Amino acid sequence: MIETNKVYEMEALELLKQLQDNSIDLVLTDPPYNISRETNFSTMKGHRGTTMDFGDWDKETDIISFISHLPRTLKIGANVVIFNCWENIGDIAKAMRKNEIEPKRCLVLNKSNPAPFNRDRLFVNDVEFAIWGVYKNKDWIFNREDKLEKCVLNTKVQSKKLHPTMKDINIIEKLVKILSNEGGVVLDCFVGSGTTAVACKKLNRNFICSDINEEYVKIANSRLSETTSQLTFNPTDSTFPTEKAINKDLTDFDKQNPKCPSDTSLNHNN
Repeated sequence: MIETNKVYEMEALELLKQLQDNSIDLVLTDPPYNISRETNFSTMKGHRGTTMDFGDWDKETDIISFISHLPRTLKIGANVVIFNCWENIGDIAKAMRKNEIEPKRCLVLNKSNPAPFNRDRLFVNDVEFAIWGVYKNKDWIFNREDKLEKCVLNTKVQSKKLHPTMKDINIIEKLVKILSNEGGVVLDCFVGSGTTAVACKKLNRNFICSDINEEYVKIANSRLSETTSQLTFNPTDSTFPTEKAINKDLTDFDKQNPKCPSDTSLNHNN
């Protein structure tokens, strides 16, 4: 029996087969890019210790089949975000459409500190990508935080101490907040060192995560043990004033201070 708020050591397909029907609100996952290879970086000045060989998990891994198992587990309108490199994005988008997950946008992760390899011969590889789609293409969650939520997300290359290709937790938290609600269930079946799980715990989302690497699962669980949930506004909690009460106070303030009007249009989705 698969439970929420746990990181399992198992393959993606094995986890997906055990999930309940119509149980997932958001899929946020980062499958292998299959870009690991031998290089001559070790012979280059200033790049000793640098490698493009991340491990066997990033070599010829099937990164498409899991998508066909998603629809059974998804709620109508569930958001799906799948990270990958530009070489694989087209195949992922095609598989999503085949399984009734309509791609909405291609997100671009703009790295401010890319590795300057071959900078005299090539454009620096300072971007990664993600496809965002919606199951059945209706009724999806989108909690806009800024005036415009742009497709380009600024980020930095992360330390390789915990995982060689770890995502920036600020990006993961942003996507979790925009594309799910508190109490929702977030799935990551390629969780690596647990960044998605940590973000969900901090933001009061439930999560179901897995990875095939025993060491990464241990790291993920260690990070979770050091993570606490953030206290957030709960409109049903009597210790917090209701929106109606806040608006009344602001209206009274405007009447008493006509030269200093307040903004009484509270909209928590803006």
